Amino acid sequence: MTVVAGLLRDVGSGATRILRWLGQLGFFAAEVVHWTLLRKPPFLEVVEQCVRIGIHTVGILMCVLFFIGANVALVGYVIFKQFGGQDMVGIYVGLSCVIGLAPLIVGAMLAAKPGTEIAATVASMRVKEQIDALEVMAVNPYWYLMVPRLLAYIVVTPPLFALAVVASVGGGYVAAVYQLGINPGVFMADVLRFLSFSDLWKGLIRAEVFAVSICFLACFYGFTSRPGPAGVSRAINLAVVVGSTTIIVANYFLTELMYG
Repeated sequence: MTVVAGLLRDVGSGATRILRWLGQLGFFAAEVVHWTLLRKPPFLEVVEQCVRIGIHTVGILMCVLFFIGANVALVGYVIFKQFGGQDMVGIYVGLSCVIGLAPLIVGAMLAAKPGTEIAATVASMRVKEQIDALEVMAVNPYWYLMVPRLLAYIVVTPPLFALAVVASVGGGYVAAVYQLGINPGVFMADVLRFLSFSDLWKGLIRAEVFAVSICFLACFYGFTSRPGPAGVSRAINLAVVVGSTTIIVANYFLTELMYG
């Protein structure tokens, strides 16, 4: 009975922590959305965040997706060659990259680079009491700190997704044509024939969902950071771990919703 009671107590304590976390995150998200709709955002701050997020992400994003596209082409060739359909690699590359990989990797890169930077910046401001100073000066921290970052994520995600598609398909093209000997015309014809405009829109929607989720979580963990360097480190760690886990789980449900 003692073991059962302890187990139930641990389960109840864990459920309470999860519900408390969901409540805090929900309140934080509601405040950010409220100030996004209520008041015109600081334009220069939005532009600065767009530049920081976009410039800091585009290089590594295109490099990673180029090699992911090349790897997809190699794997597809091995699979289709068993059935004599190795010329169908273009179909596999186009659909795999646009439907599955490009949105997911865009979300992962936004979590890894600008997400950690946002969490670190906001957490440092919390530790140094700069957020409290904003409130003393009658400047709402949600409006001044969170809204520009949220809008910047929303604005930069479409071009990042477009570049991700180009880089991944380009990597697949290079591997298929120059390494595997696939006819370039056949490869591109398959990509264009089987990849619809609807697939691009669905991929963009998923990338936007991932970006907004990452932004909320990075800002939330930075805003609620504990005091001291350990608190900043914990905020960065949680922003990456929870953000990455969230987009992977959300990816499954969005795929089921859009293609199930």
